[in-house]
Amino acid sequence: MKTLFAIDGERWDTLCLRAYGMATPEMVKQLRTHNRKLVRLHSFVLPGGAQVLVPEQNIKAQAHTVIELAPWQR
Repeated sequence: MKTLFAIDGERWDTLCLRAYGMATPEMVKQLRTHNRKLVRLHSFVLPGGAQVLVPEQNIKAQAHTVIELAPWQR
């Protein structure tokens, strides 16, 4: 488990993006679960210098969605 220090005004989703390179609702929830004390003190916006524990993520391979052109655009 690694530790990050929050930037003043940083939200949980942006901290998750900085820690893992991506932010899904499940990842943000896990990050908040491991930092319950911070969540109680600072619900959504973190103060600068707040020490945040970052758990290891088991990132599964994401299925890529293919977006095709609509029939009238072909």
